[in-house]
Amino acid sequence: MRNNNIFKPVLLAVFVAATAGQTAFAQNISEQSKREIVLRVLDQSKQNDYVPSAFFLHFPDKFGYKAVKEHLDFFHATNNDILKVQYETLPPHWEIKTGADFNKVQVLPEAYFEEQFKVIEDLVREAGHEALVIPTVYSPLMILQQATGNREIYKLAEKYPVEAEKAFEKLAYSIENYIRGARKRGADGFYVSSHGGNKEWFGQYNKVFLNHYRKWDKYISEVAAEVAPINILHICGGEYEDLSDWADYPASIINLPEFDLEKIKKAQEVFHRPIFGGLDHHGVLINGSIEEAKAQVDKILQNAPQNFILGANCTVPNETDYARLRELVDYVHTWRQTHK
Repeated sequence: MRNNNIFKPVLLAVFVAATAGQTAFAQNISEQSKREIVLRVLDQSKQNDYVPSAFFLHFPDKFGYKAVKEHLDFFHATNNDILKVQYETLPPHWEIKTGADFNKVQVLPEAYFEEQFKVIEDLVREAGHEALVIPTVYSPLMILQQATGNREIYKLAEKYPVEAEKAFEKLAYSIENYIRGARKRGADGFYVSSHGGNKEWFGQYNKVFLNHYRKWDKYISEVAAEVAPINILHICGGEYEDLSDWADYPASIINLPEFDLEKIKKAQEVFHRPIFGGLDHHGVLINGSIEEAKAQVDKILQNAPQNFILGANCTVPNETDYARLRELVDYVHTWRQTHK
């Protein structure tokens, strides 16, 4: 009977040789913080072998210790490269049924967001050395929708555009207070959500959007760019005829509402900035097998810009399996090493 043990040193040598490059790469990456890795994406003059990846979701608890723990558990379980802080502060309730009612909207002071600031502070303390801590920022239109409980408040804004703009302005200043306060508490940058330009709401060629709303939606990005070194513009989901209308928003990374490969390429030409996204948050990422999800990643990364962050076009469902996301994130991280 042949003694198979004599082959073990040979097999081990073959394995070591085959994995040495990948192991060295992994060790090199492990010596760098995710902060460095993501910031390197901003330098589009250099190629990156490591593809950063991040997915986001809402957590059951909004504030306090439990919220901090849920953010940290998700971040570590998935091996995400960005720690995004969910925005959970609800505005006061303002009942708006007429044009005059828009005057009820008031500027919210920095102190109004104190519970949210505490979550940011705790996450910066616990994980700021590992990764960029990026709080989410909602748009004036989204906050107005929350304040009124009316998902079609934009229709009333179209009827009373001048009055509505005064409310948008006050809400933009409220959000500015939040951004400046969060930066004081250690936030590295912001994930700024843009709403209102898609067909579901105003539509980007709608006069209300162009003349009364867009300036305040953009103002949020301008404030974020003024106070922080890195900002992600999240163009919220929906149909857009032309994303070039967002090209003058001063964001450092663009998170697309699109996940079509051709549109990703086109977006890179429009924005000339790193693109973040690629996957549908309700598509194969969640509903397909892990093999199907990896196959979709293959298609994206074969055609993606060199400096690219792989993620989804919006938050994934709360019931998403963390282990599934971890397997996909790890696959993305070494993709350029294993697919040369």
